[in-house]
Amino acid sequence: MINLIINTLHSIPHLNFHFQQIKPNFALALGFGSEYTQSLLLISGAVLAVALLLLLTIIITWICQCCARTDTTVKPRRKVKRLSVILFVLSIFCFFFLGFCLFGNDRINRGVQASVVSLNDVNNQIKIGMTTSGQLTDISRNASTHIKNLEQIVLDKSKKPGTNQTLISEIDTLLTSLSDSIDSVMKKLENLKKDFGNLSVLERAKATAEAVEFERWLLLVILLSIMLCVLFAGVISFCRQSKKGAVGFSGVGILIFIVCWVLLAIVLPLAVALADFCGQGGDYLADTVSQPVLKSLAFYSECDPRPTHDNLPPHLGISNMSDELSNMQGVKTKLDSLMDTAFNKSEEVQAASSLLLDDGTRSLKTIGALENSFACYAYKDDLRTMKEGICGQAVLGSAVVTICLILLALFMFTLLLIVSKSWNLFTRLGNDYVEVDEDDPFFPRNNDSNIPVDIYGTHMYNPRTRERTEPSTGTTTATANGGETDPLWSRAPAGTATGTTGRSPYEDRYHDYNDHYNV
Repeated sequence: MINLIINTLHSIPHLNFHFQQIKPNFALALGFGSEYTQSLLLISGAVLAVALLLLLTIIITWICQCCARTDTTVKPRRKVKRLSVILFVLSIFCFFFLGFCLFGNDRINRGVQASVVSLNDVNNQIKIGMTTSGQLTDISRNASTHIKNLEQIVLDKSKKPGTNQTLISEIDTLLTSLSDSIDSVMKKLENLKKDFGNLSVLERAKATAEAVEFERWLLLVILLSIMLCVLFAGVISFCRQSKKGAVGFSGVGILIFIVCWVLLAIVLPLAVALADFCGQGGDYLADTVSQPVLKSLAFYSECDPRPTHDNLPPHLGISNMSDELSNMQGVKTKLDSLMDTAFNKSEEVQAASSLLLDDGTRSLKTIGALENSFACYAYKDDLRTMKEGICGQAVLGSAVVTICLILLALFMFTLLLIVSKSWNLFTRLGNDYVEVDEDDPFFPRNNDSNIPVDIYGTHMYNPRTRERTEPSTGTTTATANGGETDPLWSRAPAGTATGTTGRSPYEDRYHDYNDHYNV
């Protein structure tokens, strides 16, 4: 899967400003002089050209929609509903694409962060190795000094009469062998320092990756989140079939459309550059780091991480240094035996020899630490993590972001074309509320003092007259007749006033009505 993505992006034609095809070899160079940079700029320019063409199409469509004569009084309900559903479905697809863009962005961030952590571990491990190499260099210099001192002592004692010159010749040969071994070790340590001593490239790469990746991740998250908010507002307006919401979404959506294509014009060239680096980045690494470092990287990528100290890159010569220091111990033992015989266990000779013995012991311990610093198992996992992070997760994430941005841009183009149809079909929704400080349309505040006391039929529960003493208007039975409240059965029949025959008195079987209630 990853190889397919790398090969696909790597196969995109690379053209310079003269439209001549060039080799897709990754080269990190700022400025327009680099042909590889020119090819990336042309890819970005092609994306922006397509975006400009689609933007002109949207603008022309909107102008035609505004100039078209339509009968706004006739709005088929089925057509409005169908348009609302189409806009809603397109918006849902845009939501999915934005979600996958966020997923791809997070995948890129995880891959780069893992690679940065592994790069930092490799850098620290090399620093430990170079520190150990410096310690071994100091020990070797001391040993060389001690050998010269011992040679001078042997030379002084060999001038005394009665000294066995044959033994002196053998001792001189062994001292020369020790001196040559120390010089060989120091020369290999100097070459090692020259190859791995300059760590500025790794440190700059680490610092740049950390700074650029955080800003890239944060910027993309902010822009995609703004797009999500705008689409959410558009979905609400489509569901409500609001003309005001559709027009507002059109205005903001055109900005989102432009931002989407600008992001694509940046992301696509970067994805191509990343694929070129993972596909053919050897030439760039050869120009950036030394040849021994490249050989070491090739060895660490293929070696078997056994927990042994002898699993080392052969070109570094660390194994040879270990063998030479080990052989020196045997030579030193033979040398001590000869000197004891030749000089009858002289204290001066033994003291000088003991210093050389201490240097040999310390050098063996230090060479073991140096082997541990450059062993296969110290770099194997970190280099694999770096490769999987940059050429694995980051490539996959950049491919997801690129594809989703392309689909999002196309769906936004379709959405902006169709949403113009809703300008004449959707209705303008009014306000469903009245603000607190607005006047009541049925009774303005200016007439508040003219409200009668008994507007509710009685002033008992009227909050307007709890502390007011205006006289009653006499419009209700509860306040008429001066506030008298006679029972209905005690009033005179209404018919006597109009000349009609009143009701007859109660029959005798009811007797006196009040007698039923007087106890």
